Amino acid sequence: MASVSATRAGLKAGVAGWGLLVLLLLSRAAWAYPEETLQTLTFTAAKAFNRCVEGTATPRLSALQVRNLVLGNVAEGEAGVLRRATRWGYYDRAEGEEDRRWLWLVSTRLHDRFEDRAAKVLMQDGVRATLRYEDLGSVLYYLQRVTIPANVVPIFHPRPWRWPSGDRFTDYPVDEARLSTAGEALCEALGETPKGLTFDALLEETAEATLDALRQPIADMQSPWYAFWELGEPGRFGRYGEAGNRFGRAATFPCGTDRCQLLDDDPIYAAFAAAQHRLALLATMRGILLLQRDRGGAAP
Repeated sequence: MASVSATRAGLKAGVAGWGLLVLLLLSRAAWAYPEETLQTLTFTAAKAFNRCVEGTATPRLSALQVRNLVLGNVAEGEAGVLRRATRWGYYDRAEGEEDRRWLWLVSTRLHDRFEDRAAKVLMQDGVRATLRYEDLGSVLYYLQRVTIPANVVPIFHPRPWRWPSGDRFTDYPVDEARLSTAGEALCEALGETPKGLTFDALLEETAEATLDALRQPIADMQSPWYAFWELGEPGRFGRYGEAGNRFGRAATFPCGTDRCQLLDDDPIYAAFAAAQHRLALLATMRGILLLQRDRGGAAP
């Protein structure tokens, strides 16, 4: 019996050891925007937010608060290798507690981390109150992350043996002039944010908006954006569609009874990316509003 127990313990340790090695090799388990994009989204949202609430009872952000927002946002995205390996961060439409962990170590969904940081944002007593804006920056990181289609479908994409191993949408450049103009036009949408909105509801609303975008036709073609990101069943992984992981590149795919084609740097790609970046901008502004309402007790 002792030898059997020892063997089982050895096997379990061996599996865990190999599992950890695999995790370290596949540490880029779910994609996020690059640091430069995170900073652009967060700074642009903060500036637009301040313009929108000027002259209202809702407090504007100070320069220090904006700095702390960006610090928390970027820090969440720059997690170390081990943390990235054990915290994958996919959005789960099923939102079930089962199968949230893999190999006893890995938190596959983003929800637990998101809920933890969101709870800390609303803490007002003690030392935690001084870190509220850094915590909010962490929350904003996840709100921005669910505007990336591959994270919401979601697609399991830590595949370093395949080239390219990254999701091409993630690195698609942000049109900063277009984004800034979008921010100026979002005051009305910000003002329509329900008073009872929670961070959890905002996360779900933003992810659902991404899924809705994938259901829309690609320009006037007879194909939705599922040609690039094909939805799986709730609680299951999806996959890249007929167009493959070629966002921004030349691609051909079925369109009804015909085949459609997009070119390298096609304006259709730019329009889709701009819409998702605008969604990230609005989600960021609304996330800021939830904290500022808590502080000021009023909405713009």
